Amino acid sequence: MKAALRLVLNVFAWFFAMPVLFVFAAALESHRILSISDHIAPITAVVLSLWAGVIYWRCIPSTPSMWRRVGYLAAFLGVMFLLGWAAMWATFVVMLAIYGA
Repeated sequence: MKAALRLVLNVFAWFFAMPVLFVFAAALESHRILSISDHIAPITAVVLSLWAGVIYWRCIPSTPSMWRRVGYLAAFLGVMFLLGWAAMWATFVVMLAIYGA
């Protein structure tokens, strides 16, 4: 598998993980299995941040130039910020569709 395809697949999996994590946490909360509703946002933020770091480390190619590496990091962080923002809205829409207003 090429590095570009691996990067795209990892980033899309990262994007879809946020709504899935919140739906599973809400299901656990509604069945009184686990009470993590107060801590789900920070837990999700830490998990997704660590996962983004692993994606960058494993999928972004290394370069001999430090400036190109800094450029890759800036582009990666910008894209991940926008995807995180979109995933937050997707989570809101999914949770609204499932549980209502």
